[in-house]
Amino acid sequence: MKRIVVIGHGGYAEGVKQNLEMIIGESEHMYFVDLTKEDDLASLENKISHLLESFNEDEVLFTCDLLGASPFRVAAMQCMSHPEKYYAVTGLNTMGFIELSMGKDLPMEELINRAIEATKDSIKKFPE
Repeated sequence: MKRIVVIGHGGYAEGVKQNLEMIIGESEHMYFVDLTKEDDLASLENKISHLLESFNEDEVLFTCDLLGASPFRVAAMQCMSHPEKYYAVTGLNTMGFIELSMGKDLPMEELINRAIEATKDSIKKFPE
């Protein structure tokens, strides 16, 4: 089974959750963790570790708001500890998250690539 963990600053993860629920409904394989002002890096690491304990041997994709920031660093450390099982991606938009929520039966690499391409393809300027 694949698990998607959305991590971000402030209410980012909760905002993504609410956005997706309005558009496509609840995704049972997606989880949302926010880094709050009260959290330090250790408390974020604890939140993520506690969540991961319930996943058993499942593949995990972390989607983070910003490359190099604390949520990404926590995800990257998990990825380094679980190569070829845990992955991380940053900068997805709603179209990318929709791809992730609807493609749970795809191989992880294909799912990640589709989410990235959906994000790229949805960036447009109006009027063109």
